[in-house]
Order: sequence, then structure tokens, then C-alpha cells
Amino acid sequence: MIRRTVALTVLAVLLLAGCTRSTSSGGGGTPAQVYAAGPTTADVRSALGSDTWWPVTPSFRIRPLGLPRMSEAIRFGITQRFVHVGSSETLIVDYEVLNSVSTATALFNFEQNNTTTVTGPKAGDSAIYFQTRTPTDTSLYDTNALVRVGQVLIQIDLSQAQGYASTSQMGKLANKLVSKLKSATTSRATPSPLPASDAQLLLPLGTDVTLAAAVKLPIEAAAELLGASSPQDVTDSFTSRGVKDFLFGDYALNADLNMEVRAVVFTFTSDADAASWIDLAIGSSNLDASGVASGYAASIGEYYAFILAGSHVGMLFCNSLSPYEAASRACESPLGRIIDSWHSRLAA
Repeated sequence: MIRRTVALTVLAVLLLAGCTRSTSSGGGGTPAQVYAAGPTTADVRSALGSDTWWPVTPSFRIRPLGLPRMSEAIRFGITQRFVHVGSSETLIVDYEVLNSVSTATALFNFEQNNTTTVTGPKAGDSAIYFQTRTPTDTSLYDTNALVRVGQVLIQIDLSQAQGYASTSQMGKLANKLVSKLKSATTSRATPSPLPASDAQLLLPLGTDVTLAAAVKLPIEAAAELLGASSPQDVTDSFTSRGVKDFLFGDYALNADLNMEVRAVVFTFTSDADAASWIDLAIGSSNLDASGVASGYAASIGEYYAFILAGSHVGMLFCNSLSPYEAASRACESPLGRIIDSWHSRLAA
């Protein structure tokens, strides 16, 4: 869940339930189905009435990524985020797929019994709405909807500067997401896999990382990756060079499964466009002779690498899954090996 630590909440629920173990493990859909059911940028802009809501990169809690701290009651989780450009407002949609309907129901009931709720529309099998505003200098008005659909819990977290969102608005968005989830998980059609041309750009198979998920994202999501102060300028730097989307791969670092490795590939129309973009982004003089710039960003506790390889620009990050921890040194040697092999693949 977004507002509470999932592992602790699930542990409390299982203790209250007598530590019973579920025998169901296959429901709730696959990660690909749940991701496909998530909100699109168009859905968000329509629901929230503004074209300046932009997507950011999703988070995938898919084993073995995060395995040491993941409750056995959770099959997997996916979080999709959006930011309201020009403000600090955010929308977070979090999916937790539990190991059974009974576990999801117990967790929902636990949240309901330990949260001050407000009246809102029906959604899914059951839904609650609640509002919070933490006592911090940056706190906004936070409105949440928690919805259970079978063994899936969907939490929608909308922060606004001008007061709490109406539960009617939250209910409309919740019902939209419920409808999409049911459609995706009950359909015989499966989400299309990445095209072979994209799959070939992912990190080479080896023993250093394990792929959790790989998706194509709209170029607007790159602004968050690059920590841009002007998202539109970043987007324009790509679209002016013919780039409208990018490949995103999320991996577990096998040497420390609490570390996440994110791989990004931008494919330009020409080698010259790729070179001019990386010169604009970090300065071509910062690349070594092979076209790589790498290091450790102490301010955010993250290892990084930029790779120029023909018409491709690759970006690699190794960071902790916890926002309160810096990346461990377990990232160092694997990233060195990955950079070399990935550079060769991108340049091929």
C-alpha cells in the first residue's frame, strides 16, 4: 500500500487471521495484464481535467526484485505515477496482487478498520475513501481510494494543492480502473510482447541481473528519469530529433535483491542526432573513448551510466528500492560488466 508499509500491514493481517496459508496462487492476472490495465495518460487527463498531467516511469515489484523484504502474501505489485507539470501535485495508482481473495479481503478490512474513512461511490467488490494531510512544510491535500477486485487491491492516491479531491471524482477514476482490470484479466487475449527489435536492445542475458519487466514508455516519462527542471524542454530535445518513446527495463541486481537496476534506451533516427542529444544532456567531452560516462551520484545515492552507441543512447541506473537508502557497493562490479556487454549490443 502507498500510505503504509506493505510488509508490516500484511504481517499484521496474517497474524490476526491465525497465520493461515492460502492455497490459491494463480488469480489476479499476470504482471503484463495488470500493467496493461493501468491508467493511460489520456485516462488521467480526462479524469483530472488537465492536459498537463504527465506520466513517469512505473515501478515493478516482481520477484526476485525486492524478494528479501517482500511478504509471501504478495504475488506482485505494480505502481504507476503521474505528475502535474507546473505544480507539485501527483497521482499514484498502486496495484497489489495478493495470493488469494481471502488475504486481499483481510488486508482490505484491516485498512478499513484502522482508517478514518469518508463516504464515496461503490467500486469493485468493496471500496473505501480517506483523506490525509501530514504535518510537513510540503504537505498537500491527499485523497485516497482503496478498492478490492477479487485478490487485487488498487490504491489511488491523488495529492492536490487546492483542497481534497471529491470522492465522486475519485470514484469515477476507481470504476474506470476496475473496468479495465476486469477486462484485462478475464480476456483470453494476452498483451503483446515487446517486438523482437526492442527485445534485442535489452541488457544481455547473464548472471548479474534478472529482468522483472520491460515496457515501452512515452517520451514525456523521460523528464522524471533525468530530473528535469523543465520537463517540456527535455521532451522537446527528443521530439525535435524524432524520438517519441523509449524502452524501459526494470531488473533485480542478483548480488543484492534490494537493489534495482533500470535500463533505458532512446533510439534516434541517426547517429548524429544521438550524438547531439548526449552532448546537450551531459556534454560529449564527459564521454570516454568508447562513448561511456559513468559514476556515482552521491546526492541521490545512485550509480549511473550514459552510453552512446551509434543511433542509440543507453542509460543505466542502480539504486535501492528504499527511498531512504543509498545504493550499495554491490552495484559496482556488475554494472562495469553490464556496461561493456550492453555497449557492444547497442552498437551492433
